[in-house]
Amino acid sequence: MQPRAVFHMRGIERWKKLILPGIFPYLVTGLVTASGGARNASIVAEYFHFKGHIYTTTGLGATISQATDRGDFHLLLAATMMMAATVVTINRLVWRKLYALAETRHRLET
Repeated sequence: MQPRAVFHMRGIERWKKLILPGIFPYLVTGLVTASGGARNASIVAEYFHFKGHIYTTTGLGATISQATDRGDFHLLLAATMMMAATVVTINRLVWRKLYALAETRHRLET
């Protein structure tokens, strides 16, 4: 017997009431992991050495890398603190709320 026959749901209703609530905690975890990886990749990609050339753009990652190359530890500390503050703010404002929602509203229990 197919699941739609058991739950009497079809299409979008099945997604909204069964599938998305069931995968929501795992979806949030995947989004957190993917956003962290994307953030790290974009920071690294803002400034790099290739075949004797330095390729750079404007951004926090470029500032951190340039400060490291120059030995400007005050700028390096300030930029790193800014990055940490940004990460903590996003975690508190976005990911913590989504995790709480996943724990309270969107979970399947047996």
